[in-house]
Amino acid sequence: MSSGPRSTAWAFLIVLLVLWSLIPSQSALARPIGPDARDPFLADDADADSPPPPRTQVLAYHVREGDALWTIAAYYGLDVDTLRWSNPALAANPDYLRPGLELVILPVKGAYVTVQPGDTVERLATRWGVAPDDIRNFALNDLRPGDQPQPGARLVIPHGRREVKLAPPGPATGYTYAWPIRGVITQSYSAAHRAVDLGAPYGAQVYAARAGRVTAARWSDVGYGYLVIVDHGDGSQALYSHLKGAWVKVGDRVGRGDLIGEVGSTGNSTGPHIHFEIRIGGAPQNPLSHLPPEP
Repeated sequence: MSSGPRSTAWAFLIVLLVLWSLIPSQSALARPIGPDARDPFLADDADADSPPPPRTQVLAYHVREGDALWTIAAYYGLDVDTLRWSNPALAANPDYLRPGLELVILPVKGAYVTVQPGDTVERLATRWGVAPDDIRNFALNDLRPGDQPQPGARLVIPHGRREVKLAPPGPATGYTYAWPIRGVITQSYSAAHRAVDLGAPYGAQVYAARAGRVTAARWSDVGYGYLVIVDHGDGSQALYSHLKGAWVKVGDRVGRGDLIGEVGSTGNSTGPHIHFEIRIGGAPQNPLSHLPPEP
């Protein structure tokens, strides 16, 4: 039996349909961060390609490859600080985000705390900048009028906030560079990481480590996120990246200790911190060789 033009046309159409089925759908290409449909903490009708339903309970989320704090927070309608102050491992080290790590996800922005001996509703309220009734009346806390929480109990502090202002770094007398922030070193200098990372609260102020002229204050498309570069006029530069935003613009002159930006978690970042580089003649240097022992 001859194939003929009609048979050839049908064969061509079938090939087109097969190829079309292999192209990812728009929803698949735009899949948001979040748990997959097998996550037992999702409601039965939850869809991993849709925003999560409104929550009234504290949930658990298991970190997946490629997750970052800001994407997880955005998916659940929270902020990075809520994740940090609800998960002790992240509060101690915001870069400690590993696949498989279980995170507490609150139904509101705020904090999730373990009551310590001597803690009262009033003391917790003062510590976190909220009213005592905000804690006492939050349903999940199960506190009756006049009750005080028992040590070891877990409480939601709705809309609680820790002060993000850190004391400015010391004057660094006798050193070429000062520390840009009083942060905790979360990643040191190495052949694979030619900078130091300094973990600090989201929104904390970042200072110029040395006087110079701002040559960049913009978003970077190569993983740095929002960055500021200061040229010191002698062939050296300092780079500050993963910023929330900048307080300076290109062409500004800054002195050592001047405010240049705020801690963020932009670009390829797993949590709020500053990626700090020193370059001399374009070559990265170990910042710890140019800084005082302590910030």
